[in-house]
Amino acid sequence: MRLLPAAALLCLLMSACSQPSEPTASAPAIPAAAASPAQAVLEASQRFGQLRSFQAHLQLRGPRTVEAGMTFVAPDRYRLETEAGAQTIINGTFFLQQAGEVRQVPVPPELLAQWRSPIPADTAAAELQVEDLGAETVGGQTTRKYRVRHASAAPDGMLYWINAAGLPVRIERQGQSNGQPFQATVTYTRFDDPTLQVALP
Repeated sequence: MRLLPAAALLCLLMSACSQPSEPTASAPAIPAAAASPAQAVLEASQRFGQLRSFQAHLQLRGPRTVEAGMTFVAPDRYRLETEAGAQTIINGTFFLQQAGEVRQVPVPPELLAQWRSPIPADTAAAELQVEDLGAETVGGQTTRKYRVRHASAAPDGMLYWINAAGLPVRIERQGQSNGQPFQATVTYTRFDDPTLQVALP
């Protein structure tokens, strides 16, 4: 079961670094407690998968600190902001820019699907254990915070913040990789922003 935040997969492609997007200026009302926290989390993930555009900022803390940025524009365009420069994925092709050259590398569809859906679309509410941790402010927005666990995921699961519009604005996961502890935090902004663009390299 994949409960690792989607944008954290950027660090598996390359070391990366970018600046986070500006936080939302207004603070909406406190999101109401859901009758079913598990259903609230699944519905937020489904809404996220329907977005036409967004930006994500990843901070990975562990044996080393990695920061990365990603811009998505539907239906199939991704821009990765890395310490080596910008990288682009369009229609399942990774345009890897290196040493003044551009190589085209295919990207597995299942990898891109993970970037669009923080929790797999086929997950049932009964498969999750979700605890409502109450209201918390993230980037100027008042959100509802949840702890999400799954039997085949890491014991601590992940933390999941949902805003008043029912969209995830932050996901945090702790675990171990090669025996070393890590913490991955992904912050999402600029939902359905029509000014976001991803051009061919």
